[in-house]
Amino acid sequence: MKKLALLAAVLFASVTFAYAQYTYCSIDYPAGFGTRLKGINDNSQMIGSYVDQYGNEHALLVQNGKFIPLAPNTILGTEYSVGYKSNDRGDVVGWVCDDIACHGFLLSKGVLTILDYPGASDTYAASINEFGTIVGYWDLYDAQGDLLYEQGFTYKKGNFTELTYPGSGDTFPVGNNDFNAVVGIWDTGPTAPTGQGFVEWLGQFISFQAGFPDVAVTQADGINDLGLIVGQEYTSYEYDNNQGHGFLAVGRFFTQLNYPGAMETTAWGINMAGQMVGSWYDQGFGAHGWLIRPGKKTCPKFQVLEPRQLSSTPNARASGRKISVPARLQRMSK
Repeated sequence: MKKLALLAAVLFASVTFAYAQYTYCSIDYPAGFGTRLKGINDNSQMIGSYVDQYGNEHALLVQNGKFIPLAPNTILGTEYSVGYKSNDRGDVVGWVCDDIACHGFLLSKGVLTILDYPGASDTYAASINEFGTIVGYWDLYDAQGDLLYEQGFTYKKGNFTELTYPGSGDTFPVGNNDFNAVVGIWDTGPTAPTGQGFVEWLGQFISFQAGFPDVAVTQADGINDLGLIVGQEYTSYEYDNNQGHGFLAVGRFFTQLNYPGAMETTAWGINMAGQMVGSWYDQGFGAHGWLIRPGKKTCPKFQVLEPRQLSSTPNARASGRKISVPARLQRMSK
């Protein structure tokens, strides 16, 4: 990890110069009612979700100017689903919720595989690298529906391995890269008012807070192979009031990311070209995706889809699981 941090620090001058010229591009699914972006790979394929006219959220791929609902004829199109990250081969991970639980998924070459951590109440797959290693998190509820704790995992070739920040109450791995570096957030328990970002590499953990005044919660969401990290940070007030900011971390240097005029900005993915994606929320808390392409002053054009191409029906479940999702996991949905 020291080598990655050193490389990121060396790159700081050139990266900040490029990002000083960035332009935010709003990405909105046509005829949709909310769009969120969570990942971008080195082929500039963006992964996220959209909300249809019935209030149902579904996993989404954005590539070559087209919006493509993921596997709409499967449970990803009929249940509540969110796409998180994709590797350069086009393998996509995320999660899907039925009326009982949430499950991680892997969509690879048209084949949908459901991922359930052994003994867990819910499983959430959050990121996948070029070698097929998946990271994510799982939770456990008691018989009364009370949340006990949430922990992380890695998954490869059919095998789960627990990934837990030492001494933590909860651990949420959210991103990984091809060097098997993992980023996320840890806290002292489900009701903890604070949280810190972490980087894990070869079994070694580094905890950090974003370098801004009064930060109470730092969540690392994505890391590229140069060690550049994106995420979101909150003061206590912002955390309690659905506000906050995205960030870019280059070594120990932090740049705040704020979509112009947004109530809240989250940053989720960054590729090797430095392109970043996330979500921004307007004053009515409507969700929109955003894209930054360093050095580009214009936004890409997208094809407009006809409303009939929406994949859902009024019978699709919008609420997902029966047990209410805790505040931490609600933030993971942003």
